[in-house]
Amino acid sequence: MKEILKELETLAKARVKELSQAKKNGTPVIEYTGTFIPEELIRAAGAETYLMCRGGEPEPPDAILDYMLRFMNPLARSMAGFLELGLDAVTPISDLLVTQQTDCHVGRVTELLEFKGIKVNKVGVPADWDKPVAFEYYVESLKKMLTEVEEIPGKKVDWDLAKVYFDKSNKINELFRKLNELRKRDNPPIGFSEIIRLEHYSFMVDADIMIEKLTKLYEELVNAPGKFEEGAPRILVAGRAFAIGDYTVPRLIEESGGVIVAELMDEGIRAIEKDVELEGDLLRNFAKNRYLDKTPINLFQPSWRIRYERIKELIEEYKVDGVIWYQLAFDEIYDMEYACLAKWMSDSKVNITKFETSYEYSRESMGPLTTRIESYVESLKEKK
Repeated sequence: MKEILKELETLAKARVKELSQAKKNGTPVIEYTGTFIPEELIRAAGAETYLMCRGGEPEPPDAILDYMLRFMNPLARSMAGFLELGLDAVTPISDLLVTQQTDCHVGRVTELLEFKGIKVNKVGVPADWDKPVAFEYYVESLKKMLTEVEEIPGKKVDWDLAKVYFDKSNKINELFRKLNELRKRDNPPIGFSEIIRLEHYSFMVDADIMIEKLTKLYEELVNAPGKFEEGAPRILVAGRAFAIGDYTVPRLIEESGGVIVAELMDEGIRAIEKDVELEGDLLRNFAKNRYLDKTPINLFQPSWRIRYERIKELIEEYKVDGVIWYQLAFDEIYDMEYACLAKWMSDSKVNITKFETSYEYSRESMGPLTTRIESYVESLKEKK
């Protein structure tokens, strides 16, 4: 497993250099945010794509405080913060940034990026997800986005090629589902620290290579022994996002003797619950997959009770002992959902606790954070 992870890490790090060379060769580069943007269709129009979802570092969120209020979540602020610090090599060479407009945090920061001279296309993702008019609005937003995308290389979407790309994405998702099945074992052979990195690599590494490596990894792990201590507390993490680079909390949980066996996150991971249908209107199929045929995100209303029911299903399927709500600082809507979840789960034998992050992982902050995680994992051990 270590060898495969190392190979994929090397390939993922080389992606920025590949994009720079592609740009020099005349191929457009289009950056995008989140799972509500069909990067397969963008690539089928002749552009190279790159996911903007980098976080986990304290300096970038603070770098934009001259332009923005502090009360924006650190992942949204990082979108502009890395650029402000000169640490973002992709956005300056991108022909377009396609952003999913899901809340005010993302909205305000994309306005700042526009102020900084970045060309932005905003895809509307209405919160009223269960209303037909909202779905049609989202579909029309995607169509308008593709019209602007097609103008950049001067060619239409190749729908046959798009079908090939979606098929490859479906195969990657299937392999992640198979890896997740291994996490249901009493002692899983793979942890969340590896899974989250694999998911992040899958956004940057060539799909054929990713399929090959994930297949090899699954074959290696299917008969492998567990990697954790016997009887380790089984934990589900839920919340908004684990961004690319935000790996401190998962690492501390596993180092403290816990094992993260399942997750319900809205960003920073692949949408693997169901595949995109390959027959018919691919754009509408994608929209249905993201907007209707998956567990709704926190920002969709009403959704919290549905998400709670999904969490209960995951608790049962993965034999979860405790739930960690991983929240970005100032993300008030997620804070409200946590209050509901804590109330609904109060009669459950499964304990839920909240960890809030502003990406402040200094030496002074790590001590209290480590102690809190160790104490939580220890409390779960005592109940087993």
